[in-house]
Amino acid sequence: MEATANSEYTVLVVDDDVALSHFFREALSGLGFNVLTSNSGLKGLNTIRYGGSKVDVVLLDYGMPQFDGSQTLEYLKNQFPNVKTIGVTGVDSAQLPDAYRNGVESLLPKPVTISDLVGSIHSVLGVAVQSEREAAKRKTDWIRFGLWYALLVFSSYVFLRILYQVASETLFSR
Repeated sequence: MEATANSEYTVLVVDDDVALSHFFREALSGLGFNVLTSNSGLKGLNTIRYGGSKVDVVLLDYGMPQFDGSQTLEYLKNQFPNVKTIGVTGVDSAQLPDAYRNGVESLLPKPVTISDLVGSIHSVLGVAVQSEREAAKRKTDWIRFGLWYALLVFSSYVFLRILYQVASETLFSR
């Protein structure tokens, strides 16, 4: 996989919905993020504690059995204060406890789009988001550079070919 600006960040998805975790893992991995998954809050905390890699952002579901998002968030904030958290939940925000709603850096209601998710990840990390316009301009600049380079190579070839022909006629015409 090509290294991207995202490849320096590790995202941990903590959600009991295995299909959604798999979807997030595939989508975010495809965008260059390092992605870990966990199906419970306790396992997610252990992944951070013993996983061996630095976790930058946790995508945290609220509605999980046994150890819910609010309990997980409390431990996260106490034990790993540098880890950013994004709440990704299907529970209406009015029904969420204040500790969870106000404790996460960002709150996204399910269903969430990948572009909103990536935008939120970049936002909590403080990463400048490259607009589509800037990306298109950069691509256009490379195309323009390639065309100018091809023109330079072709015109150099023509010039050298003419120079060779003139030199050959001059030297061998005697």
